[in-house]
Amino acid sequence: MPHPRFRPAATAFAAALVLAAWGTSSVNAQPVPAVQAAAVYPIALPAQPLGAALNELARQARLQLMVHPDLVAGKQAPAVSGQFTASQALERVLAGSGLGASLDGNAAVIRALPAATSGATLPPVVVNAAAPDATPALQQDGTAADGYRAKTVSSVGALGGMALQDTPFSIIVVPRELVQNIQAQSLDDIYKLNPSTRTATPQITGWSPLVNIRGFNGYNTAEDGLRRLYNHAAVVEDKERIEILNGLSGFLFGAAQPGGMINSVYKRPTVERLNSLTVGNYGGSQAYVHGDFGGRFDEAGRVGYRLNVVKQEGGTAVDDQKINRSLFSAAVDWHVTDRLLLEFNAVYNKYRTSGSSAYWFFSGVPHGRAPDARRNWGQPWVNDEFENTKLMGKATYKVNDKLTLRGAYMRDDIDRPVQDHTLNSVRSPTGFTQNRQRVAGTKDAFAAASAMADISFDTGPVAHKLTLGYYMYSDKSWSSDYYPSTGYKGPYPFFAPTYVPEPVFPPNTYGSYYAGRVSNTNYLIGDNIQFDDRWSLLLGITRSNIRSQSLDSGGARTQPDYDKSRNSPSVSLLYKPVPWLTTYVSYIEGLEQGGIAPDTASNAGAILAPMVSKQKEIGLKATVGELLLTTALFDIEKAYEYTDSRNVYAQNGRQNHKGIEFNVSGRITDRWTVVTGITSLDAEVKGSELDGKTPQNVAKLIAKFYTEYELPVPGLTLTGGIYHTGKQWANAANTDRLPAVTTADLGLRYAMKLSGRPLTLRLNVNNVANKSYWLNSYYVGAPRSVAFSAQMPF
Repeated sequence: MPHPRFRPAATAFAAALVLAAWGTSSVNAQPVPAVQAAAVYPIALPAQPLGAALNELARQARLQLMVHPDLVAGKQAPAVSGQFTASQALERVLAGSGLGASLDGNAAVIRALPAATSGATLPPVVVNAAAPDATPALQQDGTAADGYRAKTVSSVGALGGMALQDTPFSIIVVPRELVQNIQAQSLDDIYKLNPSTRTATPQITGWSPLVNIRGFNGYNTAEDGLRRLYNHAAVVEDKERIEILNGLSGFLFGAAQPGGMINSVYKRPTVERLNSLTVGNYGGSQAYVHGDFGGRFDEAGRVGYRLNVVKQEGGTAVDDQKINRSLFSAAVDWHVTDRLLLEFNAVYNKYRTSGSSAYWFFSGVPHGRAPDARRNWGQPWVNDEFENTKLMGKATYKVNDKLTLRGAYMRDDIDRPVQDHTLNSVRSPTGFTQNRQRVAGTKDAFAAASAMADISFDTGPVAHKLTLGYYMYSDKSWSSDYYPSTGYKGPYPFFAPTYVPEPVFPPNTYGSYYAGRVSNTNYLIGDNIQFDDRWSLLLGITRSNIRSQSLDSGGARTQPDYDKSRNSPSVSLLYKPVPWLTTYVSYIEGLEQGGIAPDTASNAGAILAPMVSKQKEIGLKATVGELLLTTALFDIEKAYEYTDSRNVYAQNGRQNHKGIEFNVSGRITDRWTVVTGITSLDAEVKGSELDGKTPQNVAKLIAKFYTEYELPVPGLTLTGGIYHTGKQWANAANTDRLPAVTTADLGLRYAMKLSGRPLTLRLNVNNVANKSYWLNSYYVGAPRSVAFSAQMPF
């Protein structure tokens, strides 16, 4: 008889429901301490019905409101955005409504002003914050009008949403309007702009995209807080924002590389009707059309929708390189009751590239000047194709003022029917050889889930927000033994690419087989402790388990099964001497699966032992006028993995990265916006045969400066950026060094009216000087490209 399966998510929800019953029946709990009237909160409210605005304000300013529904019926609230006390925010929300508010601690009573009073005074009715829905505030957060200065984070991993200034982590938010205005078509465009990130493996290569954060490469990505291992063919048109966590994320997101985490946040339904059409060109001949539609299905506004549709086709700025893609992304939100919110997503993404960029490998020869970035150093007939189908659901239930339950699930199926690669090997300064490879179709089934309970209670004067629960992610993969190649042919010269006809590869007589699974499960408990308005403490620990299984076409293990668990703690102390300044110290650990030996190593494909990483950090966040300034000192250490002198990929010694980050975003003046930052790194190998060396492809200095200036001509904005990457070693032995490189972008944006409708025209020139440079030891940077678009809401 088969045994019943243990379901951790269901168990966590069952435990949370028991707590809900306790929270509902308890009568001896301490009252929530009164909010000080002088406390300043980041408020972001769109124009909306007054009742909905007051509910959202109650959540953002931690208020309990009392108002009779007849007083707010049929009335609208204006948009309110900025740093306000509760009293100031109430005054702005109620402006022009004929209503006023009296505030006592954290309780506010809304009444009709005397001049507007007629008849008997209506009794107040308690309005508690409804099921948490941060969407309206998030959609108004970090706009161009605010200088792209975000005030909130939608998902600090397991902790959920938080005010950005109250997080004891280094987090950078790239909001929707900034993504639109730089005309980003992939995460690579965002990594270029962001001060803390570098593209390690570009998306156009067809290999798994990699990002470098704090000097560490990683595949660490999440979507709406749910983890996934890889993010091939990523798109950004259906994203509200990109949230970048610098450093370890073990307690927050589970097992991951130590550099950081990239969380892509989907667009949600809008309160007001939205119809927007954008036509343009991403560079080269990549023409595209993008439709963005949103609104509500019903008059009560309980069910909303968002739809993003994209079609793109044409050549990139690189010769004989093309992208053809289609995107259909839909979101539906359903406010089932005032306490229960359901969110659904469905995504279909078909992404095909031809002439994918080549991978370069140097052996015994130093990197010379980078080859011409405009030329395709692979083969035009090389193809790569993804078909991605994704379903996601989330539920948020506010049981009462003490308990909120959160659950989510994502299933993502990727079918990759075609994948070709070109690998260029350089063993002589006069030329290179090239291997062309064809790989049979592969499939992956990604899954991620979470079940969380947020419990608020007091112990005397100390307030707690306890988070406990479970989250997981997994990847099941199907592969084939069909991967013929031409072997290395050549040599070919560096002055021009050599194109050859598509080879006649042998027919594929191999079937697809189940190749194994990687999974990570986590049980966690965290406590956000508020001692007073100045001091708080965040404690957390997760029990993280990594399992992997690798099989060949006959079902035999190609490696011993992998099953490792460890507790990963986190502790952070925050101090706010004044409301606009936050300082913190933190310590966090993380677990990650060991690396996989590259194809060039003698133990190719071997999976190494799991690794524990540790991070210490001291940080500061300050809101000064219209600017957000953040800085962090960090020290990260992990096991060192490299290919040793015997050509064996191994773990030996430690890899230590010390550094400082400084970032600024917001408005310097009414016309001048900056998004800028600098990262300085001191990275070193400790122990092993490479003791004292600097790890490969780690730049000592990264400095980025993006700016916008509103010209005297109404609606016209000048944009541009300067991006600097310092010197980096191109090999582990530190005998081959890549020079520092600086590139620049320029652009214009013009907002106008056409037939009474708003129209935004954008022009961006990337890599204005058309500089050819090494992105790192394996890839050439992107050449000059010109992107332009016209966007009109209707």
